[in-house]
Amino acid sequence: MPSLRSERLVLLALCCQVPLSGMLSAQNLTVIGGTSPQRQLTACIEHISAEAWDKLPGLNHSMTVVILEREKFLQVKDSFGALRTKLAFSNLGASRTYLSSDVFRDLDTVLRCIPHELGHFVTRSVYEGNAEIAARWIRTRARRVCIFPTEPVPRHAQSSQLKHSQAPGTE
Repeated sequence: MPSLRSERLVLLALCCQVPLSGMLSAQNLTVIGGTSPQRQLTACIEHISAEAWDKLPGLNHSMTVVILEREKFLQVKDSFGALRTKLAFSNLGASRTYLSSDVFRDLDTVLRCIPHELGHFVTRSVYEGNAEIAARWIRTRARRVCIFPTEPVPRHAQSSQLKHSQAPGTE
């Protein structure tokens, strides 16, 4: 059984895009937008879910995660009719997850939103309860394995949070 330190080194290498052949046979992740630490953290959490996702039938287990500034995220979510969500939503058919940059305001929000959205893909279910079952396992592993950056929230995001202070949620 690998040690916690070796797991972290492997996932750090994956997050930093060091090629390790055979690690994720069918998994193909693209992260668009966001800062470098946000993309690396998202990739690390996603790679944890790859183990379960790669066991699903079918060959195409690719996924795109799009990180958008708050205002752009609101426009995109409205165009998809994702009315209830505030921070993140997924389109299973397009294998795409959309994250508001507000997801990255603190570690708790990151660990609530990203694993939940990945849970939809792992379970291949639009139902929130099913996604949460998978998300619990992903969260536990992410806390142990991923290295969380200590990046301050940009000023414009803080003022946006004050203007739009709503209870956070995902869809």
